[in-house]
Amino acid sequence: MRDRLCRQPPRLRIFDQKPAGEINLWVRIVIRRLTSHNTQTILLRPTSPPPKTGAVGFSYQHYTDTRMRDVFLTKRIEFCASHRYHQPRWSEKQNQTAFGHAHNLYGHGHNYLLEVSVGGPVNPLTGMVLNMYDLKRILEVVLSEFDHKDLDKDTPYFTTTIATPENLALVLSERIASHLDGAYLERVRLFEDEDLYVDYHHNNGRSMNTVCLTRRYHFSAAHRLHTDRLSPEDNKKIFGKCNNPNGHGHNYTLEVTLHGQPHPDTGAIYDLSHLDQVVNDTIVKRFDHQHINYDPAFRETTTTGENLLVLMWDLLAKEIPAETLYKVGLIETRDNYFEYYGRTPTSPATPVP
Repeated sequence: MRDRLCRQPPRLRIFDQKPAGEINLWVRIVIRRLTSHNTQTILLRPTSPPPKTGAVGFSYQHYTDTRMRDVFLTKRIEFCASHRYHQPRWSEKQNQTAFGHAHNLYGHGHNYLLEVSVGGPVNPLTGMVLNMYDLKRILEVVLSEFDHKDLDKDTPYFTTTIATPENLALVLSERIASHLDGAYLERVRLFEDEDLYVDYHHNNGRSMNTVCLTRRYHFSAAHRLHTDRLSPEDNKKIFGKCNNPNGHGHNYTLEVTLHGQPHPDTGAIYDLSHLDQVVNDTIVKRFDHQHINYDPAFRETTTTGENLLVLMWDLLAKEIPAETLYKVGLIETRDNYFEYYGRTPTSPATPVP
């Protein structure tokens, strides 16, 4: 069930790599084994870029399951809204401690980016799962309740809950699903900003209220791919330019994905301030503007993205509950991405305030 809720099945996806469509369209072929988390990714770049917003992607599932012939259509759309984090049962001090600036009396706002994936069989007459213009109209109707609105005061959905991205994704999912005819809602992905987004898999109508939240962190570091267990010739042959004796570097992006159900008091699946502290203290401060080869953990290990990511999982798993930490991903360049679903060591529980 854990895999079904937060991971999309193996498929061919056409997608725009950055949330706001800032990079050209790519084709990503993802091949996963049914019994493991092993993933092979191939990126192909066509000649024409997508529009800056409203980009459309298609995906095709390629292994046998109950929807083996379904195709998935993804549509992006933006909207703007304001909100305030406030729990009326708490004191002002409790609210300020839990929510910080998000508790500002007059609220704050975001430019949200919504990705909606719908699935179903291809209509033999039209060649479509769902007419993309119909999907666009559905999203415009749904978002008319939220766009340029105060989510707390102008909508009826957050009178007893807080308009966190987790809760907002659940509300949008139910509203969109109620308008679909001939296709089913597969997934909603909601970006609050470029470094924070929530995934909710609607599970074909069987709502589970379990969401995945991904937070991105950035650091810059140098490294060299080299091992003393190989000859200089073999190192050069295997690692190529990455074996340069003086090293090279990257602007890394670390993605930390948590999953769970929104807490009834905070609307969050985890305390983001605690997550930020853990990641900054254990990873960012350790590697930012450093040469990774000189880190003690890599004295006898190559500084590949794979090895770096496994180390990061192990560092985070000591601080974040095993039932909450779901995945870590590492963007080394815009062409190279690694992800790891990790082991399940025992870790201390950190309650959501």
